[in-house]
Amino acid sequence: MSLDTEHSEFARLIAQHQRAVQGYILANVPRWGDADEIWQETSVRLWLEFDKFQRGSNFAAWAIRVAHFEILTWRKKVSRNRLVFGDDFLECLESEQGQFTSQQSQDRLKALDQCLQNSTEHQRELLSRFYEPNRQVEQIAEAMKCSVDAVYKSAQRIRKVLRHCIENRLQNAELYS
Repeated sequence: MSLDTEHSEFARLIAQHQRAVQGYILANVPRWGDADEIWQETSVRLWLEFDKFQRGSNFAAWAIRVAHFEILTWRKKVSRNRLVFGDDFLECLESEQGQFTSQQSQDRLKALDQCLQNSTEHQRELLSRFYEPNRQVEQIAEAMKCSVDAVYKSAQRIRKVLRHCIENRLQNAELYS
C-alpha cells in the first residue's frame, strides 16, 4: 500500500471514529483537559501503530483499546494526586458506561469539568470519597469527623450546585453560539 493511500485511509478512519474514541476517553477521565491530552497521545499512537491494524476489522474497537492503554499510562502518571479516582472505581465505571457520541454529552462533561474546577478542594474530596466503590458513608463521616446526615446533606448540596452550574454554562454556551 502506498504512503498516500495509507495516509488517506488513516485520515478517513480517524475522522469517522473520533467522537466514539473521545467519548470513551471522556467517560474514563475526570477532567476535560486531561481527556484532551490523552486523545492527542492516542492519536499519535494510532498513527505510529497503524501498520498493525487489520484492514477490514473494527477500527473503533482497535482505537478504543489503544485509548484504554493511554488512559492507564495517564493514571500511573497522576496516581500521586489523591483526588484521582482509583482504578477499581474507574474500571467499574468503564464497564457500565455507554459510548458518548453526542455533542450534547461532550458539552455536559466539559461543563461538569469546569464546574468541578470552581468547587473547593473539600467539595471535590467529599464527592471523590462518596462515589468510591465499597466505601460506606459511615467511613466517610468518620474520616471527615462529621455525622452521616452531614455527609448526605453535603453531597446533596454539592450535586445541586454542580447541576445548576452545568445548566448555566450550557445555557450561556447556547446564547453565544
